[in-house]
Amino acid sequence: MEGDAPMALAVYMRIRQYVIDLIREHAESAVPIMSERELCEKFAVTRPTARRALKELIDEGYLLPKPGLGTFINPARDYSPMAALRKSFTVMVVFGSGRHTDLDGFCMDVLARVCDRLKHLPVRLRMANLNQADRSMALEELRSYNPDGVLWVRPDEASVALISTVRESVPVYAVGNVADGGKFQVTMDYHQCGRLAAAWFLDRGRKRALFVGNVASSSVIAAVHAGWRDEFACRGANFLDTAAFQLNPDFTDRFKDVLAGKTVDGIFTFGYVFAAVDAVLAELGVTPEECPVVADENYFGYYGATTVPAAKLIMFPPELAELAADNLFKTLNAPGFAPEEVVLNPRIEDVKP
Repeated sequence: MEGDAPMALAVYMRIRQYVIDLIREHAESAVPIMSERELCEKFAVTRPTARRALKELIDEGYLLPKPGLGTFINPARDYSPMAALRKSFTVMVVFGSGRHTDLDGFCMDVLARVCDRLKHLPVRLRMANLNQADRSMALEELRSYNPDGVLWVRPDEASVALISTVRESVPVYAVGNVADGGKFQVTMDYHQCGRLAAAWFLDRGRKRALFVGNVASSSVIAAVHAGWRDEFACRGANFLDTAAFQLNPDFTDRFKDVLAGKTVDGIFTFGYVFAAVDAVLAELGVTPEECPVVADENYFGYYGATTVPAAKLIMFPPELAELAADNLFKTLNAPGFAPEEVVLNPRIEDVKP
């Protein structure tokens, strides 16, 4: 059963956090905490797992066992009376599929901005790792964290139905997905992002620019690509049909073939694929004068690139994370607050040499 160990550890930690939340919310020491049996039923675990969580809390002085009566909050422990005077909220932050065990530069930046926005408010921030392969189990797993609200950054397609269900009990703000009219959404006009990128090249007389990105992988990338195509059509320019590359094993060879024809006069790409684009440009000796590159702002999380983009497309500005954090707190703290979908306009910035 060695394969069960990581999951058992994760459940044990969630039980521990759940009981601590109960203590914070119900500081009445005369009321017993949930028993081992009740915790086993709630979290679908064996008694040793529930017992481990309770034993640690007893050892740390949070709980006091009373034989024959149950386990109670330890009144001798100093619980901050000031904290008890006001309601505090547990906010969960989820990225993508919810299965992230580490954070890249993009996620770290978003998390830093959320923390900066909420750090002076009565909020406890909780990270989630919904590592259930069966998405039908993810709902119960998420509920076991007991959040008051959720910030879900760039949720994948498989998470949309889950978010809809979670919203029946707590507010969930989706951050950075394609606008859909939902009131709990803070995002960008990604179609306009594509138009801005295309206009940057067309305004400079570059009508053979490549769009490099996996259109099928993301509704955001697909929306950007649609805007790119529309801008070319509005300008009466012939759209380069081979533009929508996908990052797969033969990407480098196909990309080299296209560039070798000397017909490409510009490249738009995304941060996640920039390293591969940079490697090919460097190998072929393509200069910025011959083929300038525009990338989304996440390029700047990469280190050691040879290519310096001529401009960056701001697709996920700091305001997104900040507005989402603000609106979620207002939703939790102000009953009369009526959220509306927030859709920001993108911008494109030239990069100084």
